[in-house]
Amino acid sequence: MTDPLTNPLTVPDSDRRYVWVFAVDLPENDLRAFGHEDHTDDDNVHWPLGDALGLSPYPDQDFVELFDLDTIQDFGFSRYLSEANGMDIGEDAAKLDALRGGVALVFSQALKGGQTRFAPKAPLSFIGRYALPVDLPTHEKLTSTSAEGLLPQGKPVKSDARIGGMVATFVLIFLALFVTLFVWISG
Repeated sequence: MTDPLTNPLTVPDSDRRYVWVFAVDLPENDLRAFGHEDHTDDDNVHWPLGDALGLSPYPDQDFVELFDLDTIQDFGFSRYLSEANGMDIGEDAAKLDALRGGVALVFSQALKGGQTRFAPKAPLSFIGRYALPVDLPTHEKLTSTSAEGLLPQGKPVKSDARIGGMVATFVLIFLALFVTLFVWISG
């Protein structure tokens, strides 16, 4: 069994956000047809990009992007992944910016149908898998004197006022019962 963390074509079973990047070796004019889903009369679906990804069932098209890199040439593909999508591209910026032609992006949100592994076929070439960085929250040290505190040491000692109140309550209850008893006997 392959480790989903070391094999980039395996779909990890986690809530972490990933994107799989594939180069598409097709002319720009053929990209639209390659990404278009056709429905047949017998309710079958034919999606060339879905077939080429080697996934069953097909991923959710709402989270799959297919475009020519010339459309974002001024912005840059590495910036598109890292800044616009928040992905950690590591040291792959130069590699990603050197790509030309069509590219397919499959985000992990598209893979909710039990898919476990990509098996890309021509015209796709796997480029890499990138993940949203895990940011652990940092906490500043508390410096106020109230933050120093002590751990609770059990029940606090009863104060004199509290003990006096408890005795007075007991005496009043006793007197009430005593008076009730006398009224009942005399009556």
